[in-house]
Order: sequence, then structure tokens, then C-alpha cells
Amino acid sequence: MKRGAGPEKRLLMLPPKHLAGLFSLLVLLFLGTAFFEYHYRKAEIEHIMREEASLLVHALTVGVESAITGYNENRSLLTGSLFDQLRLLDRLDRQKPLTSADLSVIAGSSGIYRINIFDGNGRRIAFNTPVDHTPLEQTCDPREMLQPVFSGRQDSLLLGIRQSTSDRGPRLVAAVRRSRGGVIAGNIDASGMLDLKRKLGAGQLIRRIGADTTGIEYIVWQDSKAILSATPNVTGLDAVHSDPFLLASSRGTSAKTRMTTFNGKHVFEVVKPLYYNGINVGLLRIGLKTDHYEVAAAKLRNRLLLLAGLVVIGSLFMFNLMVTHRSEEKMKSAFLRAQTFSSVILESMADPVVAVDAAGQITMINPPAEKLFRLSSPEVSGKPVGEVFREFAPFIEGVLSGRHAMLNREFHCRADGRQLLLNGNFSLITGPDSRIDGAVGVLRDLTEQRAMQQVIERQGKLSAMGELASGVAHEIRNPLNAIGILAQRLDIEFTPVTDEPEYRHLVRTIVSEVGRLNAIIGRFLKFSRPPELFLQPCSLDDFVVGYSDMLQGGAQAKGICFSVEAGCGAVVDIDTEQMRQVLLNLVRNAVDATPGGGSVTVRTGCDSAGRAFIEVADTGSGIPSGRLPEIFNLYFTTKEEGTGMGLGIANQIVHAHGGMIGVSSTEGEGSVFRVVLPPA
Repeated sequence: MKRGAGPEKRLLMLPPKHLAGLFSLLVLLFLGTAFFEYHYRKAEIEHIMREEASLLVHALTVGVESAITGYNENRSLLTGSLFDQLRLLDRLDRQKPLTSADLSVIAGSSGIYRINIFDGNGRRIAFNTPVDHTPLEQTCDPREMLQPVFSGRQDSLLLGIRQSTSDRGPRLVAAVRRSRGGVIAGNIDASGMLDLKRKLGAGQLIRRIGADTTGIEYIVWQDSKAILSATPNVTGLDAVHSDPFLLASSRGTSAKTRMTTFNGKHVFEVVKPLYYNGINVGLLRIGLKTDHYEVAAAKLRNRLLLLAGLVVIGSLFMFNLMVTHRSEEKMKSAFLRAQTFSSVILESMADPVVAVDAAGQITMINPPAEKLFRLSSPEVSGKPVGEVFREFAPFIEGVLSGRHAMLNREFHCRADGRQLLLNGNFSLITGPDSRIDGAVGVLRDLTEQRAMQQVIERQGKLSAMGELASGVAHEIRNPLNAIGILAQRLDIEFTPVTDEPEYRHLVRTIVSEVGRLNAIIGRFLKFSRPPELFLQPCSLDDFVVGYSDMLQGGAQAKGICFSVEAGCGAVVDIDTEQMRQVLLNLVRNAVDATPGGGSVTVRTGCDSAGRAFIEVADTGSGIPSGRLPEIFNLYFTTKEEGTGMGLGIANQIVHAHGGMIGVSSTEGEGSVFRVVLPPA
């Protein structure tokens, strides 16, 4: 025991100043470590807050821009509809002057609230009185209010939203020039548009986000002059020009952060200029509560002071464990907040997104995915991905299995009866310890893009075939004409000594076959030239309905149910004779492909881009997928007696109209041909 106590005694026997120096060195080392850890953790928390604030201001910026864009588009659609109806009234008035009785009937059926027709002198010559109104006298001079239209400087004039003179709510008012001289003015109810602005406007979005998120102190949208919108707790803030930080932020493009005070409390503020269509429309200021930051900083300071009184390694070790534990808790909390904000960002993305957990169960789908697949997130949450999305489930399962960290694939998918072509980018989600937490798939709909690409390729092939046909036809026609002339001369000028009937038969067969070849060459030349169009405005519904009797003849003879669904309401510029040829060709093909007892449907409509279309759908045998790229090729046919030119000519006519023709088909179920036409 004496030998074991020797070193300990020698240590205790060191001079006090040496022991003090040694312990001071240890204390300084430990305090230096603790001081470094304090600043490192503080900087880490500030970094997390900056990331959190940047994510929030980005999501809010996108939301505000979307709200402004949605309101403007809604107003543009409503305004365009009102102008279209007023111009339609002018066309009716041009055919026959409209009376007040006519206007009352038209207003009741078209949704226009009030219509007034003024002559060139500003005298009201016809008007309607809504059923819930008493007749009103003319109270203002229309020539003064509608001067740009009366003077001929403008064909139309939008007066904006005005309060009804009978206190029945706001009205959107517009006017167009009357072909007979004067003005046709009308208004529609604008209360719905204003309600939409109040419900979906930027101010409502700011107040809702500020109320729903407990970590936000305030949200403000202000410009150089005033506060445009803010959460209810904001009564006043510094003007932009009086604050150098705000002034510098308004001249930049990225978000900036700072610590400031609000109502006597410290807040972490993020400021970002808001641009709409390239124009600076103010600043977005978001103040985040710093309670957790101040609590964490205070605790770190307290621990630093506590370490000053600790000189033993065990206490320092325990302190470091506590700091590490608290830091992990803070990081977990920050991770959860970042995850929440990430969910907000995913929901605001334009591309469809599907997320699953490590077990392959769906955790969320964002609104674009709900719209694409006609599903709702609560409806599919918790279900296995293979049960809901069979087409791309193998890709997600391949990522989750660890075989791939990322996959990018194109695949076909059926959604709500539609055949889609999608591109998917599937990525693995891992935790801090490389643990697999799940996977996410970002999808992009390539259906329309690929269809347009096929149309362009198809048209290129047909153009090349047309040029080849033109060249070949011109090269063949000259020697062919020479052969025909020589054969005619042989028939007229020569008489054989023997077998004259056989000689005449052979010579005239040559002449006949030359004529037939000339007819074929003529069709070649016709196909090689773009069709000459005589365009005129036409109601697409009236066009289809007008030919319904002619279209259904073949279907009825075969025992096929034929129907027309015309509900488009669009006006298009078409050559009715050539477009009739397209329609007859498509219906004839549908009838030929459909057995008795099946159905053929012709319908009109408008797609999401505002283009009108005609669809011919059948329940026939369908087209094999391998044959779909070939059906518009010249002389391609599956019929025993077909010429193979029908669909090629139809494609050429539609393309000359500036439209496109496409097909979707399932073998054994039927086909749908769609002709898309640009609006007039």
C-alpha cells in the first residue's frame, strides 16, 4: 500500500502555486471548451431559425403571388365573359334591332343583370328591368360616361366594379360599340368575385398563417407608403424609408434576417421584397418568436457560469452530457419544425408529389397529385403504395430496399379512366444516422407534351411523304403521258393484219391503265399540297349537331347506338366542308371498328387551355399499342377494302386549321379520337 500511495503523495506534495496553476489550466481548458460550445450551439440555433424563417417567407411569398394571380385570372375570365356576351348581343342586334322585351328574355337566360342599348345620340332605346327591381329612370348622361366608345376611339370599355344604383350589391360594368351606331352596355353580379378576393386574398392568407402558426409573432406586407396587410396584433411599424435595414432589403431580391424588438419583445425578423410579374409590390416581414431561443441561450449561459465553479472532470463530463442532450432535443425540435415547413412547401409545389414512410405506406400526396389522380390525401394516407399506385410502386420499393438512392423513370399510368405518361423522380429519405425514413416521388405529366411531340413527328413524316409524292408524281407523269399518247396513236393509226380484236383490247387496256395511274398521281399531288381553306366563324356545337343525321346513318344500319353530346359553346374558325370530311371519316372508322350493340359518341368541349375539341369515342375492338404510331401514315390501313388515306388526309386538314388530332385506345375496349382546334 505504501508503494501505491507514493505517486499520490508526490502529487499532493507539489507546491500550492503549481497545483493552483495545474487546476487553473484545467479550469481554463474546460471553460474554453464550454465557451466554444456555447457559441457554437448559439450559432447553430440561429442558423436553424434563419433556415426556418427563409422557408416560411418563401412559402408565404408563393402563397401571396398565387392569391394575387388567382384573383386577377378570375376577374379576367369574368370580364372576358361579359364582353363576349355583349358582342353576341351586338351580332343579334345587327340582324334585327333588339327591343326591351328581347333584352329581358336574353338577360334572364344569359346571366347578365342589366342591359342598356343607347343610340348614337346617347338616348336609351332598349333596356331590361330585372324581376326584383322597379323600372329606373335614366339618371346620368351616357355620352359622358361612355365617351371613348361613343367617339369611336375604343371598341369596348370596362368601367370596373360599381355599386348598384338600387343598392343590390356590386356590379361589374362594361360596354361595347354598337354596329348600328351607339353603345350596348351591361353589368353582372360581382359579389362572388369580391367574396373570392376576401376569402383567398393576400390579406386573408397572411392573417390565417399568422393565426395558425404559434411560433409567429407577426406578419406584415408593406410598401414605401403604408402597411398593406398585417396580422391583427400589428398597429404600426417603422416606415421603409426610415429604417436602413428595410431600405436595403427593398432594393435586393433575397431574404434578410435580423434581431429586433416588437411591443417590447425580442423577435427574429426575416424580410424579403415581394415581386409580382417583375414589379416590386412591397416587403414581406415575418417576426418569429424568440422564446425558445432566449430560453436556450439563457440555459447555456447558466451552464457556463456553473462550469466556473466546477474543477472536477466528472462534473465537466456531466455538464457536457447535459449540453449534448439539450442540443439533441433542440435539433429534434428544429427538425420537426423544418419537417412541418417542408410539408407546406411540398403542398405548394406545382408538380405532383407522393411521400411514403419506411414501410411503404403513403404519408401524404400534395394538391397537384390529388388533382392528377382524382384522389384525396386523407383517402389514401396510411395505405400501401402498391395498393393505390401500382404502376410506380416498384420504383418506390426499389428505393426503399436500398438498391437505389435515386431513380428517374418514365412510365404509363391509368388515373380515373385516363391513360397518362408520367416521369417520376424517386428519392430516398434518410435520417441523421443514415436510417431510412421513407421515400418521395416527384412526378411530371408528360402526356400532352408527348402527344404534341408525336403530332409534330407525324406531320414531319407526312410532309416528307408529300414532297416525295410530288417529286415522284412529276417524274412519272411525263413518260406516262408519252406512253398514253403512243398507245392512242397505235389504236387510231395502226391496224394489224391478224388478231385485230386482241390488238385493240391490249392497246385500249394500256390507255385505260395510263388513265388510272394518272388518277393515282393526281391524288398524290393533291396530298402533297396543303389544303386550301375557306375559314369562317362557326359554333362548334351547331356544326356537329347539324351533321348528326348524316353521321348516324351507318351506325343505325349496323345496330350501333349513336349519340351526340354538344356542350362546348365555343366559336371556331373552320372550313366547314373540309372539317365535315374529317368528322365523317372519324365516325365511319368508329362505326367500322364497333360491333353491333356497341356505341359511338361524338362530343364537343373545351380543355383546360381554352381550346375547343371534338371527340369521337367508340366501344369497338381498339387499336394495338404497336400500331398507334402508324395509323396516320399514308396508305396504312387495317381494312381489307381501305385506301389508307383517310386519317392521313384528316390529319392534314386539321393541321392546316392550326389544330392537332390525337388518339387514345385500349385494345378490346375501344378508341377515342380527339380533334383540338384553336379558338376563333
